Parts: sequence; C-alpha cells; structure tokens
Amino acid sequence: MPNVEVDGHEFHYMEVDGEGPTVLMLCSTGLDSRQWNDALPLLEGRRVLCPHYLCYPKSADWSGDGEIDSTLDYLAAEKLLMREDGAVDILGHSYGGFIGLRLAKNHPEKVRRMSFHEPTVWGCLQSTDRDDLKNDFGEVVETFFTEGLSPEDFLQDFVDYWNVPGAWSSMPEHRKVMWRSLQPKILSEVRLLCYDKTAPEYYESIGHPILITLSGETPPHQFEACTILSRSLRDVRVERVPGGHMGVITESGAVMPLLAGWLIR
Repeated sequence: MPNVEVDGHEFHYMEVDGEGPTVLMLCSTGLDSRQWNDALPLLEGRRVLCPHYLCYPKSADWSGDGEIDSTLDYLAAEKLLMREDGAVDILGHSYGGFIGLRLAKNHPEKVRRMSFHEPTVWGCLQSTDRDDLKNDFGEVVETFFTEGLSPEDFLQDFVDYWNVPGAWSSMPEHRKVMWRSLQPKILSEVRLLCYDKTAPEYYESIGHPILITLSGETPPHQFEACTILSRSLRDVRVERVPGGHMGVITESGAVMPLLAGWLIR
C-alpha cells in the first residue's frame, strides 16, 4: 500500500502505473480517489497519483495537538509532486482545486497543465463588487460555525449547501456513516476555505494552461469566486457544464471528458 509521510502522519495514495506526464488527482472535501473512477478510462495509459487526505480512508488520523491541521493535505500533495520526474498535470475538484492552484504557484516548473471543476477560492470574494454576495456568504459561514452546532447539523448544512435542501436527509445511510466519521476533518477543511483571504492577485503569476468547468447551478458565491479567479489567470478557458458543484460526479459523462481531455493535449 503506497504511503507518503508528512509530519509523522501517513497519507495513503492511489497509484496507477503508466507513462508520463503524471496526472496528480486532487479530491473534493469528503471524497477520496474513488471520485475519479470515471476519469481513469479517459486517461488510460497515463501514470496517475491521488492522495487520500488526512483522516480519510487508509490515511492516518490526526495525532497532533489541538485542532486538525488541514494544511498537511497540501504538504502531502506537494511531496508527491516533487518526487515525480518532469512536469505533472493536475486534475482537481473544489478543495482539490484550492490545493492544486497553490502547487502551481509555488512550483511552476513542476506543473504542465491543470483542469479543475469549480476550485474553491472564496478569498476571491473580497474583490467582488456585489455586496449582497459578500453579506450572504458571511451568513453561510456563520451557519457553518454556529456555536454549539451539532456535528450532524453541520453536515446537513454543508451537504445541502452544495446540493439542494434535503440532500443530507436523502443520502444513503452507509454514506452518512462515512461522512459522520470524517466530520471533524471536514469541518477543518471548511474552516480553511471559508476564512481564506487570498486575493485574486495571488493567482496572476500562474501561467499554465488551465481549464475550469463551472455550472450555473452552483451556489452563487462559488460561481462568483470562480469567475473572479478566471479573470486573474493568464491562460484559462472556462466551460459551462450542468450539475452544479457536484456535477463532476452527478453529470460525469458531460464533465469528465472535458477535464480529462484538457490534460491529453
């Protein structure tokens, strides 16, 4: 079982043998390498790596002091990136896009191309001229971090936010069990993303060819953040797709070929 160690924590990663350039797959919050099952046939013959984040299946639990430090996820992905020969392609979704953009910023020579479905870059909302979205997003954050909010209520708020009201209630029980076990780590990731203050200017130096798939059905704060990001990137193409933020899974047949196709050029 392949693992990489960061600060005394073992991170499992999926590895598929093949030719380069390697594709580094970076998952969304709450998901692991299985989310990319539909992408693998589209990238047949390519070498693939996909880390499982801290506390996720087969990776270690948090063993440090205090709150879970989700920045270790970035460090694990960075370690995998730096071990590869030559430049790597990055495929990411949501939280994975947040990590992938930082990898490209910090190690431009190690990245060739990138494709993301709706990277979560809420720091960009600082630059929106829509005060209604700023205020509304502030209310969303307050909802996620309401004092005394139970883990179950947090998961309901979070899952429903990205999908539709009632999505958590209708989720199969076996999936709820997994999400409940991950709740403390999910909360840590959401805190990292919600309180991120990275301005759009941070991304201006990223010059790699980037594809962003974006759905009009996604929450308006996410749509606005991705739109602002796209204006800051030097070489970006934005494709509108169906299915909302989870369209990479629920509308995989429409979204995955675009994301994978960008990386086989």
